[in-house]
Amino acid sequence: MSHIVQETVTRGAAESRTRDVAVIVEGLSRRFGTGPLVLDGLNLAIAPGSFVALLGRSGSGKSTFLRTLAGLDPVTEGSIARPRNVSVVFQEHRLLPWKRVWENVVLGQDGADRRDRAVTALEEVGLGHRVDAWPLTLSGGEAQRAALARALVREPEFLMLDEPFAALDALTRLKMQGLVSRLWERHRCAVLLVTHDVDEALLLADRAVVLERGNIRTDMTIPLARPRRHTDPGFEPLRATLLDALGVHWEKL
Repeated sequence: MSHIVQETVTRGAAESRTRDVAVIVEGLSRRFGTGPLVLDGLNLAIAPGSFVALLGRSGSGKSTFLRTLAGLDPVTEGSIARPRNVSVVFQEHRLLPWKRVWENVVLGQDGADRRDRAVTALEEVGLGHRVDAWPLTLSGGEAQRAALARALVREPEFLMLDEPFAALDALTRLKMQGLVSRLWERHRCAVLLVTHDVDEALLLADRAVVLERGNIRTDMTIPLARPRRHTDPGFEPLRATLLDALGVHWEKL
């Protein structure tokens, strides 16, 4: 069974139920100083191998929730149970410019096979020809591919993607979405994708969760067959449901 990281403040955390669930969040609350609650008793379970999209308007608590799941923010109220082996891909690639691309991919890792592992991961994301390049010579899409390789080389059981395509042009974004879909089908780790893009959620995820004021407003299964297209039957009704949950009423635009 996978190693589980437990961060518990309240009693009754999910120690006995992590066998069938990759991530369990119970009663998670968070505020900064004396301000209002950013997360308000949030509960969420993510199954192993599932792909979940997390959406919400600005200020809904998405970033705080992801930082807490990643262990970057403390759990002050509630509990989180998640796999020990977790990777995060941020909106910014965060590559160190003074290290070659392959060195960035295995940053912090040991072993004589470091370069071999980096090359394998880079080839998987289509960057086998940029192994020895300097990060500043990469395009935006290539830099995000390198960041994705850095996450995958750690063989995570839980992968978090924090709006990783937001800074990319439309064509590159579509290519990256296709890449992430193929990589997920190959590796089958649990994935949480934070996005503002409803279409992206529907194209990639099997479940869409909408946050509002630190809690879940909508938790919707996406029963579309893969590969997906905007023209698939059922796509538009699901899109309308998510837009409505986000406060966007298409007929009024």
